[in-house]
Amino acid sequence: MGEHLPFELITEILLRVPTKDLLRCRCVSKRWRFLIDNPCFVHQQLAHSIQSFSNQTLFIRHKSVLRIIDLNSLAQDDSAGASVSLTEINYPLMCYSDEIKLLGSCNGLICLSNAADDIIIWNPSLRKHRFLPNFSVKARKRSQMPLLSVCVYGFGFVHNSEDYKLLRLLQYISQPAESDVCVYSMASNSWRRIHNLPYSLIYPRKMGVFVNMALHWIMTPELTLDSPNYIVGFNLESEDFSVIPQPEILDQSCEIDVAVLDCCLCMVASYKDTGVDVWIMNNYGKKDSWSKLFSILQSDVPWSNGFMWPLAYCQGGGRILVRQDKNILFWYDVKRKLVQKIEIQRMPSSFDIEVCLNSLVPLDFMENSKKQRAADKDSLNQR
Repeated sequence: MGEHLPFELITEILLRVPTKDLLRCRCVSKRWRFLIDNPCFVHQQLAHSIQSFSNQTLFIRHKSVLRIIDLNSLAQDDSAGASVSLTEINYPLMCYSDEIKLLGSCNGLICLSNAADDIIIWNPSLRKHRFLPNFSVKARKRSQMPLLSVCVYGFGFVHNSEDYKLLRLLQYISQPAESDVCVYSMASNSWRRIHNLPYSLIYPRKMGVFVNMALHWIMTPELTLDSPNYIVGFNLESEDFSVIPQPEILDQSCEIDVAVLDCCLCMVASYKDTGVDVWIMNNYGKKDSWSKLFSILQSDVPWSNGFMWPLAYCQGGGRILVRQDKNILFWYDVKRKLVQKIEIQRMPSSFDIEVCLNSLVPLDFMENSKKQRAADKDSLNQR
C-alpha cells in the first residue's frame, strides 16, 4: 500500500516514526531504504526530533556501567518513574578501570573515553563508532609547576563546514594559569593544538555546554576569592574564546553555572538555602535577550539543597527535566509551577547524565553530504 502513496507523504509519515522503528522500515522496500538513508532525510529527521522534543534518550553513567532510558517513556509514566527501569547498554570501548567518562553528545553522536584516554565518537542508534587518534599532552613550560591538573572536553557541530569537533582542555592549577588546548576535527580525523586559554575553570569536572556552534563553561580570570566569574564560550568555527554577556543579577552572592535547553544557552543562578533562578538567552550573544525562564524555591525540593540544572523538555514541552546534585531527577511543570520527584528502578546512588538524540547521523556524515550535493547537481544538469 505504501508503494502507491506519494513520496512526499511517505517522507512526512516516516519523519514522525521513532528512530529505532525507522531502521526496521529500511527493510520494507528498496524505495524506503533509499529514502531513509538519504542525507536530506537524515537532516530532516534530526531537525524534526529537535523541534518536537522527540527521540530523546537519557544516558546515565555510574562508574563503568552505562544505562539508558527513553525520555518520552519516562514523561508518560504516571508513577513518576516507578514503573519504568533503566536498560544497561554495551559500549564499544575497553574499560581498563572501573570508570568511563561521558564527554558530550551532539545530533545523536556521543563521545566516550576510558582511563587510558581512548576516545570514541559513537552513534548508539546505528551501532557505529570511530576511535579518535591519540594526541599527546604538551610539555609544561615551567618545571616547578605542580602536577595537579584538570581535563575537560566539549563536543559540537560546525554547520558551515559540516564538521564535528571535540575540544580537549587540560589546565594546570597554578598562577598564572597554564593550559593545553586541542581541537579534534572529524572531517580531517586529526588533532590540532591552539592558543593558550586566558581563564581558569571554576568546575573542574564540567564538560562543555554546546549552543550555537560554541562550547561554554564558567571561568574566572584568576583563582582568587574576589575574582569575578564569567560565562566563557569557545567558538568551534573560529576556534577562539570570548566572554558571553550575562543577565543583570542584583544579588552577586549566588553561584552560577551554564546549561542548554531547547537549543538555547541557560544560566542557573543558585542562592544558598533559597533556591534557583534559571535564565535563558533567547538571542545568542545579545545581553538584552536574557529572560528568567523559571524559579524553584528550596521549599519546593525539600529532599536536597544541592545545585540544579535543567536537562531537557519532555515531548510536548509542558515539563522540564531537572537534575539536582549527582543523584536526583525531577520534573518541573512550567505552567503549574509544580515539582515531581522521579524514582526510577535500578537508579544508581550517584551518576553522570547526558541527553542524547536518537538519530540516523552517520560517522561519515560530511562525506555523504558531499556525495548527495554532487548527485543533486548532476540531476539538475540533466533536466
